[in-house]
Amino acid sequence: MDDDIAWVSPRGFSGAVGMLPFPGLVILRRGERSIDDDRQERVLDRLAENGVTLLVSLLDTGECEPGDIEHLQGAAGRRGIEVTLAPIADFCAPDRSSYWPELAGRVLPELDLGASVGFCCLAGAGRSGMMAARVLIAAGSQPQAAIDAVRAARPDAIESNDQVAYLLASAP
Repeated sequence: MDDDIAWVSPRGFSGAVGMLPFPGLVILRRGERSIDDDRQERVLDRLAENGVTLLVSLLDTGECEPGDIEHLQGAAGRRGIEVTLAPIADFCAPDRSSYWPELAGRVLPELDLGASVGFCCLAGAGRSGMMAARVLIAAGSQPQAAIDAVRAARPDAIESNDQVAYLLASAP
């Protein structure tokens, strides 16, 4: 699906937070993965149209081919979208205490400027939803309200108990 982007709006910011699969990623029945360049271009166009200036890839090492990230960075850069890497293992939560402060230092200033931010992972649900909820918490939402808001936008978001626990333990 080309338009598989779900959006939430953090309180106090004019920008939005998008959750999406890695742009252009195609997963075949046998589990083989490839990038559809045309699909990637359409997704990046949609992100740019929605004011996204920063796309955070949450893919962990080995979830895509080495050149896929560089290709995405080039294609996104042509649209004024910076791609940054913040890997998290699938179905997991961040394990470093510095993870969120470092990422918040990149994401929140973009939202302060009125821009939108995107989070992408393999399916655009678990890790992307978790980090979108973390942004809502940073913007003042209570953890459960943030989880509920993200799941209202993407019902399959925040896929594991570890991800829920991470969010419930987060403070605004």
